[in-house]
Amino acid sequence: MKKVCFLFWFLLSFSAYSQLEVKIDSIISNDSNKLKRKFSIAYHISNKTDKPLSFFLVPESMIPNAASSMTLFVVYKIYQNHIFQDMDGPFFERYIREAELLEDFPDYNSPEATEIIKKINENYKAEYHLILENYKNNGGTSTDESFIVRNYHLLKSKTTLQPGQTKAYTIKTSWNKIRTVNKGDLEYYLDENDHFDIELVLDLKKSAFREELSEKEFSEITKDPNFIQGIFTSNKMKINFGE
Repeated sequence: MKKVCFLFWFLLSFSAYSQLEVKIDSIISNDSNKLKRKFSIAYHISNKTDKPLSFFLVPESMIPNAASSMTLFVVYKIYQNHIFQDMDGPFFERYIREAELLEDFPDYNSPEATEIIKKINENYKAEYHLILENYKNNGGTSTDESFIVRNYHLLKSKTTLQPGQTKAYTIKTSWNKIRTVNKGDLEYYLDENDHFDIELVLDLKKSAFREELSEKEFSEITKDPNFIQGIFTSNKMKINFGE
């Protein structure tokens, strides 16, 4: 019986793994900012099947494994001297792309930074009201504004890969050069002499987002055999936390 169960789970895991390939292609670091090291992580996702595959994902933002519950972001894991360290950092999610414009400002209270923050807030409010307006114009019946916005962002994150198709993405992030990373009572130290690798994980879910979908949307996604969920892991690649 144990052998049968092991074989079942092995085949199930192999089936899920064989659906998508996730591979880091390159990592480029930039030290033009004295306070932060910028990173551009280029990777791709390939559909390894002969049928279209759909899933929920925000492919150009990432979040540490330690804080990744119920996320749409790409999850990342850090390995220090080839040992996984479940730290909450050193990178953090960045959903608003305009926030990149603030990275080179040492003082967010400066007139230039204040103006950028003002524009970001104005754009956010305008998008918020547009989402509500479009929802009602398209026949939406919910009056829960929080649900409407969450529903919009979830459906916007839907990605479809055609049979054999590959899509390339780039995650832009930065490290504040602080070498101590805390997780609760635990403390991790990014020693400049150690070897570090990063690994990307797609933790794809669909049934878990029941509360962000209408009854019709949830039913359609649940019944769609090509709308997948599962865990898909990339290769590891060296990342620079040295001086």
